[in-house]
Amino acid sequence: MKTSKLGAEAVKIETGGTVMLGFPRLADSKVLSHAISTRVGGVSQGTHGSLNVSFKVSDDPLRVEENRELLSRATGMDLKKAVWVDQIHGDKILKLDAKNSPKGGTLGEADGLITQTAGVPIMIQVADCLPVLFYDPIHKAIGLAHAGWRGTVTHVAAKTLLAMGENYGTRPEEVRAALGPCIGPCCFEVGEDVRIQFADVFPWAAEVMEGSTKDHWKLNLSEANARQLIEVGVKKENLIRSELCTIQNIDLFYSHRAEASAKKQTGRMGVFMMLEN
Repeated sequence: MKTSKLGAEAVKIETGGTVMLGFPRLADSKVLSHAISTRVGGVSQGTHGSLNVSFKVSDDPLRVEENRELLSRATGMDLKKAVWVDQIHGDKILKLDAKNSPKGGTLGEADGLITQTAGVPIMIQVADCLPVLFYDPIHKAIGLAHAGWRGTVTHVAAKTLLAMGENYGTRPEEVRAALGPCIGPCCFEVGEDVRIQFADVFPWAAEVMEGSTKDHWKLNLSEANARQLIEVGVKKENLIRSELCTIQNIDLFYSHRAEASAKKQTGRMGVFMMLEN
């Protein structure tokens, strides 16, 4: 295994030919396993090359299964047991527990997933949207949120954290939250409709948007989510940021905006967390 620093607080982990990201400050690996896959080190071909984890982007399912097996070996998590949500760019949060734990697979449509169940990996998939990883070291609980601009407007990350509080007693000031790679303000241009929605919801909207061309703005998705988490009580020192843009680092990450079109799809990175037994 080879590790090197990447971005503000992420480390690049190279093992068995695969490349992943991790956040050393998030948690001790003895209590929490976590990883964000990249596009490097898999068997998918063409526009899915090469470590695509999604079955829903017209990739060969056998290659996706092999990619997940490669990641299982690299992360030490059995991804055949992984549980995920079918993401719909909303604000619904689902809870994984002993009552509804499948033997791997989806819990249904949602954009947040929380659990206290040990030994079962939870997962979301991204290719420009912001992944947010939560760890509550006091109550031994974890959560994942998938935050595109729509999810950000509806506070999906904050709602994921508040759901951890309602179900596990999690207190925001005790949580560590990691903001993974996403499309950066350098590349994320949005129109007037998005600007208006942000301005209607966030008093600081103008501070996370910079004018680009006429009726277009550059949106800082990561900063917008950081601000809403701080507003609900997360301490600034407990926010862990990658500050990595998926488009600027397209050799490592998939980007739906930069690569996908009506005629082709691109792959997805997986974001994995698992409480150790």
